[in-house]
Amino acid sequence: MPRSTALARGPIGFTVAPMSSDAAPADAAALLERLLATPAASAPTHAGDGRLYFLHDAEGSAQVWEIPAGGGAPRPRTRHRDAVSHVAGLPDGGAVFGRDGAGDERVQLHHLPPEGEARALTEAPEVIHGWGAVSPDGRRIAYTANARDPAHTDAWVMELATGAARCVAEVEGPHELPAWAPEGDALLLATAPRTFESSLDRVALADGARTPLTPHEGDWRHQAPRGKAGGGGFWLLTDRGQDFLGVAFQEPGAAPRFLYAPPHDVEVLQLSPDESLLAVVVNEGGYSRLRFLDAASGAVRAAPWHPRGVITKVSWAPDGSHVAFDLAGFAFPAGLHRAWPDRAESEPLFPADVPRGLRQWESITYPTHDGREIPAFLALPEGEAPASGWPMLVWVHGGPAAQALPNWRPDLQAVLAMGIGVLVPNVRGSTGYGRDYAALDDREKRLDSVADLAAAHAFLAARPGVDGARIGIMGQSYGGWMVLAATTEYPALWACGVDFYGIARWKTFFERTGPWRIGHRAAEYGDPVRDAELLERLSPLLRAERIACPLLVAQGMTDPRVPPQESAQIVAALERRGVPVEYLTFPDEGHGFTKRDNRRRVYRAVLAFLARHLKG
Repeated sequence: MPRSTALARGPIGFTVAPMSSDAAPADAAALLERLLATPAASAPTHAGDGRLYFLHDAEGSAQVWEIPAGGGAPRPRTRHRDAVSHVAGLPDGGAVFGRDGAGDERVQLHHLPPEGEARALTEAPEVIHGWGAVSPDGRRIAYTANARDPAHTDAWVMELATGAARCVAEVEGPHELPAWAPEGDALLLATAPRTFESSLDRVALADGARTPLTPHEGDWRHQAPRGKAGGGGFWLLTDRGQDFLGVAFQEPGAAPRFLYAPPHDVEVLQLSPDESLLAVVVNEGGYSRLRFLDAASGAVRAAPWHPRGVITKVSWAPDGSHVAFDLAGFAFPAGLHRAWPDRAESEPLFPADVPRGLRQWESITYPTHDGREIPAFLALPEGEAPASGWPMLVWVHGGPAAQALPNWRPDLQAVLAMGIGVLVPNVRGSTGYGRDYAALDDREKRLDSVADLAAAHAFLAARPGVDGARIGIMGQSYGGWMVLAATTEYPALWACGVDFYGIARWKTFFERTGPWRIGHRAAEYGDPVRDAELLERLSPLLRAERIACPLLVAQGMTDPRVPPQESAQIVAALERRGVPVEYLTFPDEGHGFTKRDNRRRVYRAVLAFLARHLKG
């Protein structure tokens, strides 16, 4: 989800044209269409012969594309309406990818040979298959599947040539398989019962025996293991004993030894093929920074320049000469880049088209109710503010254990083009600012984060050039719950709200969300039985009589995370009271809008809604 002089162009203003009640302002809608038509490339992964696979949405949803070994014109390798969730290169030049059905997250795995059409590896549409890793010899893959019990995802291994698969370990609750042991005789299994607690085990393929690799006391994270050949230990990301994730090395039977621990989270760790270097990505206030480290000492060997934005995936070339990575920003969609450990700058590999005339974020902080400073991104429309001041939209991320990033957002760029400013806060509970900050909204402290939204309103209303009477709020998923909570806890503040698939009542959410999610979500939000009274207090549906502003609600009907009933309940409650509410549903979308035509529909509806209630 999301530095060069080519990106530092001045913004272009847009005039808001008269509009009908069911259409977005013409110029903003035209800009939105132009931005939606700008394709993005992400998630690069090398195959063993040097070709590079990645995801590209030129045809309307993310599909597998390929750049040939040695360079050449990219070509599409899959063409589906439903988006591909991931792709992983294989040593023989092929790849494995996953795809669900209409956003239901029941991913099926497919094998893509170096040439020719893909074939299905799994054909169980009721089962969720989670991607794991490719074996060192390239002949097997590891993945998770909840075939035994919908609430539990077991560890599986499949022979690619024959499709023969077997369960190698039954695991309670969700888990991941981030790597194989370098010798190929075991898997590394990661369990995460809570957001800031994760452990690593070694699972022997011969008999399924599990050996804990990271025994510890207290809640600490242990992630992204990368094994050293010969059984000499492994590199990993951990925050054991500190506030941020850093790079550590762990020898057999010992505790992690930190090699690189900046005052920021290290979010990506990739080991070079010869095990001499680590490519890491550091989150510095939401912006990604690529660095190369000496694998033995952790010393920074290189920090090649790249445009300012967000990196989600890094892949070493098979010869270890360079890495490919994706990069997106608020004013440009994701494209592919390359960086070398011995060069001062990165270079574009398959860059996205850079739209002209878009706004950039300003990183700010604002004070909240207990004296803390809340980090946020702010963007204002181009030009002088009108006499009454700019109307504003506060956009709230989901999670809650997540972070709003300076990523590509065509919808927010179109909002700015309408003459509406945007503030994107990372309220308490957000990740990226340390463990302590992320814990500030836990359970009974949940409403403190909603108070941070009221503080955002106060900050904006006191700012010169802002119309404090015209401030709306928008969010998705948990951010949708934040919209509903803000409009029930502080109903007098908000001129309107936009809720994308938000939680209306925790009791009904836990009754209908995917069973594989209940344990992890209960650890974050509260136990549906033990904390029932607290969860009822935190349920906006039970305080819906306090909502005074118009709402727009949008929901994917195959959503397994926040079931459609959550949106339907809040819509019905507002309709009974005569509060203006608009409800959009999407039969072929789940937890998010992944198809270009659906994004067009929902974003245009948002623009029209904001034009009526913030610009009208």
